[in-house]
Amino acid sequence: MARSSAKPLPRWMSAKRDCREARFVQIGNSLLFHEKFRSLSAGAFKLYICCAMEAAGSISFQIPASKAEQYGIPRKSLQRYMKELEEAGFIQKERSGKTTRTANDYSFSFRWLDDG
Repeated sequence: MARSSAKPLPRWMSAKRDCREARFVQIGNSLLFHEKFRSLSAGAFKLYICCAMEAAGSISFQIPASKAEQYGIPRKSLQRYMKELEEAGFIQKERSGKTTRTANDYSFSFRWLDDG
């Protein structure tokens, strides 16, 4: 069994005994403390972090309702939080999966930076 050469995360940042994570989220201090990001509801704030995890370093992502539920975001709340993130300019829908009954395609947006 091959061991990862990556440095383990601090103990308080992992639920794994060895603190070695295959994936993790990295978010800048300037985003966390930005007035527009802080003004998001707690649910939209959490969803943004989950979207970052699903994107895995890419600007594009999908987050099906079943995956959101795994993160503790109820199906009924997912659309509301997504709409909030879209209206605030943090994400944008690239393709709707409604007609194909698949997850929507989203990407992170920088419109929130242009709004003032």
